[in-house]
Amino acid sequence: MLDSQALQHTLLNGTILSLVLGIIIMGSLRYNARLWLQDYPKPIRDAVPPLTNTEKRERLVVGIIFMSILFGMVILEAVQLRGDGVSFGTAYLHLFTLLLMFNLFDALVLDLFILALFKPKFAIPNGAENLAYLFNDYRKHLTDFMKGVVFCAVGSLPFTLIVIL
Repeated sequence: MLDSQALQHTLLNGTILSLVLGIIIMGSLRYNARLWLQDYPKPIRDAVPPLTNTEKRERLVVGIIFMSILFGMVILEAVQLRGDGVSFGTAYLHLFTLLLMFNLFDALVLDLFILALFKPKFAIPNGAENLAYLFNDYRKHLTDFMKGVVFCAVGSLPFTLIVIL
């Protein structure tokens, strides 16, 4: 089980992770929404030209930064748990909660609140302006969230081993 202090620590780390990754996502969307083209609904992806070589390199840089922060925070949490003599289940719950917090933030705040509700112009790729209504595809948002839950569940396992080994 998660004790109160440990839960507060995990929730704080999850909040920091969510805010930092949220800033990266929104900042890179503002810079060039096409960097996230793979995450848009298929009709939007089909309506715009493929990524240029420059955009592919920029997407790679953003992806490396994003994944480094994501896994860095999970490793930090795992290392902090390591000395506490926690069980596999407790360590797994901590790490799953940390990742799930970002998944919830991404789904509720970024996708549903900012993108679906406000549809900021900077987030709509050129050539797809008439498809902005697809941001309200709640089935896609739910599907993406559920994929994220699976990622959280599976992704927590190897880091849990860091804690208990």
